[in-house]
Amino acid sequence: MTTQFQLSDEQSEAVAFDGPALVVAGAGSGKTRTLTAKIAHLINSGYSSKQILAITFTNKAAGEMKQRLVQMTGLPADEFPWVRTFHSASFKILKQHCRLLGFAQPLQIYAEYQQQKLFKEILALLNIDKKFLYSISSQISAAKNSGDPEDYLNRNSSYSYMRLPDVYKLYEKHLFEKNAVDFDNILMLTRNLLRDHPEVRDQYQRLFSYVLVDEYQDTNDIQEELTGLLLGNGKIFCVGDDWQAIYGFRGSNVNHFLRFKEKYPLARIFRLEQNYRSAEEIVAAANDLIRHNAMRMEKECYSRKTGGKIKIEHFFSDDEEAAWVAGQIRGLQRKKIPCDKMAVLYRTKFCSYSFEKAFRSGRIPYRMLGSKGFFDRKEVIDITCYLTAAVFDKDDAAFERIINIPKRGIGPGTIGKIAAMGNEGDGLQAAVRRAVTDSLLSGKNYQALKSLVGLIDRIRDMRPDGAIREVLDGSGYMDYLRQYAKTPDDLTSRVENIEQLIYSASQHETMLDYLEEAALIKEDKEESDHGDQGVSLSTIHASKGLEFNVVFVVGCEENLLPHWKSKETPSEVDEERRLMYVAMTRAEQYLFLTSAGYRKGQFNPRSRFIDEVFNSA
Repeated sequence: MTTQFQLSDEQSEAVAFDGPALVVAGAGSGKTRTLTAKIAHLINSGYSSKQILAITFTNKAAGEMKQRLVQMTGLPADEFPWVRTFHSASFKILKQHCRLLGFAQPLQIYAEYQQQKLFKEILALLNIDKKFLYSISSQISAAKNSGDPEDYLNRNSSYSYMRLPDVYKLYEKHLFEKNAVDFDNILMLTRNLLRDHPEVRDQYQRLFSYVLVDEYQDTNDIQEELTGLLLGNGKIFCVGDDWQAIYGFRGSNVNHFLRFKEKYPLARIFRLEQNYRSAEEIVAAANDLIRHNAMRMEKECYSRKTGGKIKIEHFFSDDEEAAWVAGQIRGLQRKKIPCDKMAVLYRTKFCSYSFEKAFRSGRIPYRMLGSKGFFDRKEVIDITCYLTAAVFDKDDAAFERIINIPKRGIGPGTIGKIAAMGNEGDGLQAAVRRAVTDSLLSGKNYQALKSLVGLIDRIRDMRPDGAIREVLDGSGYMDYLRQYAKTPDDLTSRVENIEQLIYSASQHETMLDYLEEAALIKEDKEESDHGDQGVSLSTIHASKGLEFNVVFVVGCEENLLPHWKSKETPSEVDEERRLMYVAMTRAEQYLFLTSAGYRKGQFNPRSRFIDEVFNSA
């Protein structure tokens, strides 16, 4: 089997073990290869591919894993229906049994723009200043991911001026009335379903003969609870690295990883310690850094590659720092290292400004990682809202968006009057249909809205790609886009996005399937969707899982890395140190650590993390 899957002895031992196991996989140690080989080994050993639940943390990772499994096993991709993210697997369960929770089928997932519209309406209803919208939505999201939202909101009583419990109750009431869930509801409601309905829980525990979880160090409490509810026979295989646990601010709990043996006493712990990515000099420096974290799983990472270069520099200002980095990049280019093999990593997004400026001045090509996701782009949202309005006629957010995209001359006053014409409990679309049917509108508005509802009716039963083409033809959207685009390049980019949208939609039989995928893609928002040309500029969080020949970790200053918001407790500083560790281990051969005494109008000393690795550099 080692030859077949090209595994090391340590990887092979973990793959062959048939029982509860935790694989402690250091950076660059072949974690994904080991997890995928484990699934292939299970299938070769007689397990059904359709009874293996393999959880990843992004849709992209799930897709890549399926592709590898197709190559390893020769089975088609649809033989792996449960290689999914937590949210995707949970929604697959939830939509089948949602009637038990009082919902009807089909169940709708609210996208971010729909959530924000609903929050704005609730804040206006409760007379709460809209400046609190982001804080309120973030707190309610955290409350749901805690697994016990009411307890969470009660414990965070310092936010009483935002009336979080009132907003939460009204928000959930409106979601239920719209027969919808938001992204956070998916996990919580699936947990409730499995916890409170033994017949459903038993069905899935019998279905899944093996449960595997990738990036296990990043699970939050409700994901951990879901894993336990789906696990019927103790056959669990988790892979991850507590040294790279960097999502505590999102609610992940590294203690699930550290206490795995307590929960599963019969479990074996396997350690993958060889780093196949970075040179030994870089691995040793990163080891020295992480040793300052008291709470960690012991391992001794190493590399057989040598010749790594580490350089530490301090500058007076961030402009000097950026100019120096630009100079180093030009020198590395002369060594024939391409720009797309280099990255500049920073703790927070504002740090990119000085580097963007320096790179533009020096004509160094660059790309931004972690920017707006595909399904968050205006033209994609616009077109998707037409499909949403056709499938979910009570979705006011989607319908209100398309009333005037493209422009139809229907102002807010007219929309308000039309809404008042509807019956209580009806959505805006039903009110418009009534106004059109009963001829309650003036000639211009009547013709515009009659055309709109006619378009929605035409696409309702179409395949999603055909529906998109019909929307483009029937609404005049492309003419609208030509007027909206700022530059010819902007127009080209938006047209290419629509072409990609049509292709993505063509992979689905029904609009409902397509809309579910579009909503669940939220998990991948931080992944790059750009080309592969230019130096990568990225937050450290968005760089996790990537690798580069050359890495500049910039802004290594106190109050930035570690961040000033994360210095109140030792555990918060530990997570910041893990973040630095992740940044360092993205580098294969060259690692530069830089700091600036003066940045964004204030002076800060060099980061303590530099001193912790200095002796190795």
